[in-house]
Amino acid sequence: EWQLGPPDLIVKMPAAYTVPSGGRDVYRHFILPLSITNRRWVRAWEFRPNSRAVHHAFLRLDRSGEARRHDLVDPEPGFPGMDTPNSVESPNGHFASWQPGAVPRKNPPGLPWALDPGTDVVMQMHLQPLGKPEPLQSEVGFYFTDQPPTNQPVKLSLINYDVDLAPGVTNAVYRDEYVLPADADLLGLLPHTHYLGRRVEGLAVLPGGKETSLLLIPDWDFNWQGDYTFRQPVFLPAGTKFVMQVTFDNSASNPRNPANPPVRVRFGLNTTDEMAELWLQLLPRTAAGSQAFERSNLDRAARDVTSFNRQRLRINPGDGGAMVNLGKVALSQRRNLEARNFFTQATEASPDLDEAHYFLGVLSRIENNLAAAAREFSRTLELNPNHVRAHGNLGLMHLQLNRPERAAEHFAKAVALDPTDTIAHGMLGAIRLQQGQLAEAERLLARAAELAPDDADIRRNLETARQRLNVGR
Repeated sequence: EWQLGPPDLIVKMPAAYTVPSGGRDVYRHFILPLSITNRRWVRAWEFRPNSRAVHHAFLRLDRSGEARRHDLVDPEPGFPGMDTPNSVESPNGHFASWQPGAVPRKNPPGLPWALDPGTDVVMQMHLQPLGKPEPLQSEVGFYFTDQPPTNQPVKLSLINYDVDLAPGVTNAVYRDEYVLPADADLLGLLPHTHYLGRRVEGLAVLPGGKETSLLLIPDWDFNWQGDYTFRQPVFLPAGTKFVMQVTFDNSASNPRNPANPPVRVRFGLNTTDEMAELWLQLLPRTAAGSQAFERSNLDRAARDVTSFNRQRLRINPGDGGAMVNLGKVALSQRRNLEARNFFTQATEASPDLDEAHYFLGVLSRIENNLAAAAREFSRTLELNPNHVRAHGNLGLMHLQLNRPERAAEHFAKAVALDPTDTIAHGMLGAIRLQQGQLAEAERLLARAAELAPDDADIRRNLETARQRLNVGR
């Protein structure tokens, strides 16, 4: 039965997926379509895997349809990979994961998150072969409230990617630290490790040096995981150092060790690898504090993406997706030569990887090499005709070259593929306005204004289109 009683809404995988009987662990995204007509506020949710093959799962939301486009490419339910499409995001500031033993996820009072019409629920799952074909058709139950949120939490992670456990080692401790950039209330904690983790600790060292224990699991059990919410939020001032410590036991005396005799174990996502994580949910006390956490999170995200994808390359030196992710970090930090090297290596390792060609096109546009950019975006569309951002970039380039109708073709494709693409709606609307196709221009620009109400150019074009339509009437 559902642990919180009958949900207000249940969404389910439309078709069953068969987990293979053997081989490597499977990473796959599954789309669970919603059928709601107005915004709903989620106060709690429960994931029912309906299969022992699920190692863990993340709940994501997609308002763009990009996950569906990926799903269409793959003949089986869902689509493969560790990398989530850019538009697919977790509920902002909330824990949105399931691990074995997890109970229904309840949001703190006053902090529900939104489900909007047209959104797809995307469950990113890590699946373990069980020695026989295993059917999988998971579902999620949602519990709603009529009260919108009164504030916005932030979520951040402490992770150590250097885990390396020799056979027989005991009491191996791995740490990570984070210094709070602003005053905040700590709402909850979510620890994660695998079978060799034995002890998990979360400590706060206050600016004056006083140490406070906030989480202690002295006997970790992989099969009984969850997050922990404080009965009363814990105030932590700016400058507090939060410390995660995970102690591992890779000896034969560890009854949960899956290897007998013990073998070397390093960081990784598979059940036979190890992880050391502790996630924090915090509520900044001021708007300036929220901005400080946002900046800090960007820096840590770049660190974590780099460390995680370097580990992916250690496990599989030909992992083109990891190369693309490292290139994206370098590009975001304006290390363009390094970014180009990663994207080029990705095209060599995985010639059919559309994202590698797309980002080579982005880099060529930045360098004003339009011919090279056009080649890479065109190659992206050969590999994936539904790549929205490649259509958008080619549209902008044709506008630069004064080819409005060629630009319109790509913007129209982007609009059809992604109803949330503000730039494509605005640009196609401006082209139609210039061509005198006023009804279509008004429709496109009205949608663009809905998506970006503060964009002055869109508002001005929309007003012009409406004025001309009224004169025509």
